[in-house]
Amino acid sequence: MLKITTNNENLEFITVNLCGRFTAEYVPEVDKALSPTGTRRKKLALDLAKVTLVDRAAIVFLCAARSRNIAIQNVPVYVRLWMDQEDCPGSLHSD
Repeated sequence: MLKITTNNENLEFITVNLCGRFTAEYVPEVDKALSPTGTRRKKLALDLAKVTLVDRAAIVFLCAARSRNIAIQNVPVYVRLWMDQEDCPGSLHSD
C-alpha cells in the first residue's frame, strides 16, 4: 500500500510525499499527483523519506520524473544506487 500526500506549505516547492511501497500499480496515481494543474509557479518535489520498497516500474518512473526537473528528496540509498545503475539523467536531491 502507498499513501500519497501533498504539501503546499513550502514557498518554493509543492511536495508530494510517499509513504509505503511504491510499485507499478501506484505509478499512475503518483504521476497524477505530480501533474501540473493550472499555472503553478512552484517547483515540484517528490519526497521518498517514508518509502519502504520500490520495484523496477517505480525506478523507471523516478528516472522520468527527474528528467522532467522534479526534485526527488530523501532518497533511500538502495533507490539511489538502483537509479544510478539505470543511468538516470539529472541529479538527486538528498535534503
